[in-house]
Amino acid sequence: MVCVFAEHYFLFPVVAIVLAGVMVLLTRWAFSKPKGGSLVRRTDYSPADRDTFGLLVDVRTVGSYNEARVKVTMLKNLGIKATAARTKDGWSVYVWPADEAAARGFLDAS
Repeated sequence: MVCVFAEHYFLFPVVAIVLAGVMVLLTRWAFSKPKGGSLVRRTDYSPADRDTFGLLVDVRTVGSYNEARVKVTMLKNLGIKATAARTKDGWSVYVWPADEAAARGFLDAS
């Protein structure tokens, strides 16, 4: 036989409301403004300089994101590791220094 008391019917909603309140406070704190110490990293979406990508070498700069993605896909199909990034001059395609000559030759030929 199961014993059910009135306290159980009262206690469950109270615990659920308290847990929901704690979650609201946690998310408010986690997503607060930087001065409040947010845990979410802020991302700077402004264009970067072309020479700020470490060892990667800029092989081509194009005007649009789509053009850059097409160039990256063409290079990846050849087995050349490539990526695109937004710079102050447009969208730049970057490769590793060992692949620079092959990437430039292929992009110049296409």
